[in-house]
Amino acid sequence: MKILFRIRYVLFMVSLTILLYGILRPESPPNLFNQSDKLMHVFAFLGFSLITRFAFCCRKFVWLALFLSAPSLEFLQHYVQITRQFSWADVAGNLSGLVCALVVWKIILKESVEKNFNKN
Repeated sequence: MKILFRIRYVLFMVSLTILLYGILRPESPPNLFNQSDKLMHVFAFLGFSLITRFAFCCRKFVWLALFLSAPSLEFLQHYVQITRQFSWADVAGNLSGLVCALVVWKIILKESVEKNFNKN
């Protein structure tokens, strides 16, 4: 059981590092197409939220903490890197990724419960 906790913790730390690098780096991400950075925000928070929920599966506060971090990290970005700016569209992207992760998590949870229920 300890090894599973360590794996989950390492996954969380790696994903947190990648997320913070992406949000707090000095330059904006490359613009692959119009507003592509918004899509990057969605996918970044989708992945980060799922990994965080997996890492802290026994904690009830996880979704609330993620919900609060979505706008907070975007707000913090301008103060850490003066060349970056706060964007409500980026906050919307972060929150969209979080909502997608919540839906995916509920589907996974439902499938898991049904599988265990049908097993008995």
